[in-house]
Amino acid sequence: MSKDWTRIESETIDWLRPVMAFMVICLHVQMFYVDEHWSMSGGVFSVFVIYLCKILCTVAVPTFFFISGFLFFRGLQDWDTDIWKHKVKKRLRTLLVPFLHWNVIALIAFPLTRLGGSILKGAPMDNVWAVIQDRGFLRLFWDRTLFDGMAYETTNLFGWRIPSGQPMDTPLWFVRDLMVVILFTPCIHWLIKKTGACFIALLAILFVLDIWIPASGFGIKATFFFAWGSFFSVKDKHFVESFCKMKIPDTLLLVVGLVFIPFLWDKSGQLFSMAVRVFIIIEMVFFFNLVSCLIKKGKTKVNRRLANSSFFVYCAHMIIIASAVMWAIMSIPFHTGFMRSFLFVVGAVLIFLICHFLSILLERYCPSISAVLTGGRNNKKIDS
Repeated sequence: MSKDWTRIESETIDWLRPVMAFMVICLHVQMFYVDEHWSMSGGVFSVFVIYLCKILCTVAVPTFFFISGFLFFRGLQDWDTDIWKHKVKKRLRTLLVPFLHWNVIALIAFPLTRLGGSILKGAPMDNVWAVIQDRGFLRLFWDRTLFDGMAYETTNLFGWRIPSGQPMDTPLWFVRDLMVVILFTPCIHWLIKKTGACFIALLAILFVLDIWIPASGFGIKATFFFAWGSFFSVKDKHFVESFCKMKIPDTLLLVVGLVFIPFLWDKSGQLFSMAVRVFIIIEMVFFFNLVSCLIKKGKTKVNRRLANSSFFVYCAHMIIIASAVMWAIMSIPFHTGFMRSFLFVVGAVLIFLICHFLSILLERYCPSISAVLTGGRNNKKIDS
């Protein structure tokens, strides 16, 4: 790999981390508007949320999976069991340890978070201990939706039900699924070596059609994007260089998707979901092309503080902070579509900044706690 492309690739990843974390916050902000019926004919605010949260921001977590796959197999082009063991042990510190701690924090803070939800959404308060006794303590680390007495699921075009769910700290379903797919990395490496792009193409088709094993925690989204990122490292390729070759057709497809996909929302939920899954692939390539091009031309630089705090922001924002901010935002008496759209973004920005500054304070005054909660990400760069 050429050193220049390696630098651009690394800086592109770091530049996109906080952007994708902010997109995840936007996805969760719209969850507080439970009384809204989103429709393309429902006014400015409704159209704004459909574009932002139902289409654009859906690229965030898949991008994290892609980056994780690429970084995991960097330096592992040829299989080496000792290197693989080292990487897995490293993930115990960077993934499992934060995952356990954040979910315990979320469980402890749950009554306060639920209070915010009760105020904002009129949801009934739960007796946490009663729920734990009824459904089991360990299960709460796997699927938080058990608190609601149900597990979420999607139905694909074939009518098959694909379960999904979140642990106590809602955003950490990404870490949960990532840890599961890492268990299959020997198989992923072997299949990439033996079949190359054919394996990735098959996973892409399964992802678009939402066909996979019906098991919560082992999803096709994690498997496909992690494997796609892995492909470039195993084959010793630069993904930013490869994506750059398709920037013109990809940009055209992006524009076409933005024009036509929103209008599927009111017509067919399944067709809309399938179109969005195709769009995620297109949008991810577009973002990598855009950022890498700006970095290559010296038009932008990585903000290291934002990049380093992105994992903390991702993990922390749904624990009390989002509820508190949205309670304040939604109590502001502005009802025009443009103003509600503006306040939506303001709420997301405030949540991001509060978490970002908490990360800085924790790193400065409680570095040992910061190291545990971030898996060491704030102390040094995690890149392999």
